[in-house]
Amino acid sequence: LVGVFMVFYYQGLGIVALLGLVVNALLIIAAMAYFNLTLTLPGIAGLVLTMGMAVDANVLIYERIREELRLGHTVLASVESAFKRAGITILDANLTTLIAGAVLMQFGTGPIQGFALTLSIGICTTLFSALVVTPAIVDFMLSKKLITKCRMLAVVPANPGIPFMQVRKVVISVSMACIAVGMVWFGTRGMDNFGVDFRQGTNLMLSLKADQQIPVDQVRSALTSAGFSNPVVQETSDEENRPNLFIVRVGDVTRETTAGVEGAPATVRTVAERIQETLVPLTPGKTPGEVVVEDEQTVGPSVGAQLRWDALNALFWALVFIIGYVWVRFELRFALGAVLALVHDLFFTVGFFSLLGGEISMGVIAALLTILGYSINDTIVVFDRVREDMEKSRGRGIKFISVLNGAINVTLSRTLLTSLTTLFVAVVLAICGGEAIQDFAVVLTIGILVGTYSSIFIASPVVLLFQNLKVAKALKAEGPAQQDRGGRRRRNTGGGATA
Repeated sequence: LVGVFMVFYYQGLGIVALLGLVVNALLIIAAMAYFNLTLTLPGIAGLVLTMGMAVDANVLIYERIREELRLGHTVLASVESAFKRAGITILDANLTTLIAGAVLMQFGTGPIQGFALTLSIGICTTLFSALVVTPAIVDFMLSKKLITKCRMLAVVPANPGIPFMQVRKVVISVSMACIAVGMVWFGTRGMDNFGVDFRQGTNLMLSLKADQQIPVDQVRSALTSAGFSNPVVQETSDEENRPNLFIVRVGDVTRETTAGVEGAPATVRTVAERIQETLVPLTPGKTPGEVVVEDEQTVGPSVGAQLRWDALNALFWALVFIIGYVWVRFELRFALGAVLALVHDLFFTVGFFSLLGGEISMGVIAALLTILGYSINDTIVVFDRVREDMEKSRGRGIKFISVLNGAINVTLSRTLLTSLTTLFVAVVLAICGGEAIQDFAVVLTIGILVGTYSSIFIASPVVLLFQNLKVAKALKAEGPAQQDRGGRRRRNTGGGATA
């Protein structure tokens, strides 16, 4: 879908983007092979998501080429200027996502670390592909006259002139109301918001005796049919590389008592025994001895509380590192605008997911951290243009609100197109990715939509708010000083003149 869209929308340059994607995918797979990494389902999700995000860099470059061509520059000059100007934005946007990936690797476990590692490798290869491979291909095609004109479709006008900043108060009020509804519902559900990753439960390592590989989905479906709510099933391995070795986590911790029939004594079954009985039909001989419990652990409430704290810790440090990076690259007011927009995205996404009846798992935490990295991408694209326009408008008497509104309008096509390509990936993951990553994909889909919205309607208005507070504070500080100077002047003139 991403490839078809790029070729359809950008035509010749879309083919270049497609070649860059192929090179990017090969680099990721080669890097994973070099580090002896196993391509698990979460790893594939990270790979596919990287493909969607990698196209963002091409969109930024191509939209900049379009802008340069509109100014009357030649194709060669437009391409050279676009790669130079867009390169800084691409670097900023991808490094913030890399921060989220690094936090995921630090605080995540198991499949989450696999996803984070694949994502981080993908960001590095994306930067190489966008800043080295794609320019080389474009230069080659221009020199061989394979590209003479940069034809592209244009859905969004160059500068639609939409008064985004003028409706900021209404939009922010609606956002706050939506977040309040979501958070009230989240508080009402309480512990029902959390999956087995963050609650008490039973962890098992099971070995199923079978020559053929038993799919993880079959194990998960069997447990769900038996009444285990949202079981977490992960394929694992040991030193002997035995097949059909699984880690299973369920929220049950209590024994089940079955009443006796016709005078027979009641039977008491542990959680492990119930899981064994459930999985026996998956084995060739369908006998209890073919399902072996290798290890069993009961997770108490304190462990679930610690995992919830670790998840909050991961989100907190991701925000801290991102605000620090934006502060260094831009200014404090921009960093505050970016981080408040990210907080908005987190609360909105979590509240909406709770309204849908979803349960927060480690996969959902991975999605939330990915949203932090991705949402800041669009915001940085806008902020980068604001910084550029501020330099151009210095000394010309243009109001800051006009600069912000102009930057949002000029980058609107970039914001919408980059979100669209990544949305393709998230929706396909939600539909075709299977039960294991469905919640991840659903949360990511919500986050992409909300992140696009906040980049336009939340981040810049917050920057304007802090700018206005700064100006008001400066004027207040100047007031007494002017009066003092005026008083001295009045004394010097004998009180006959006014300041």
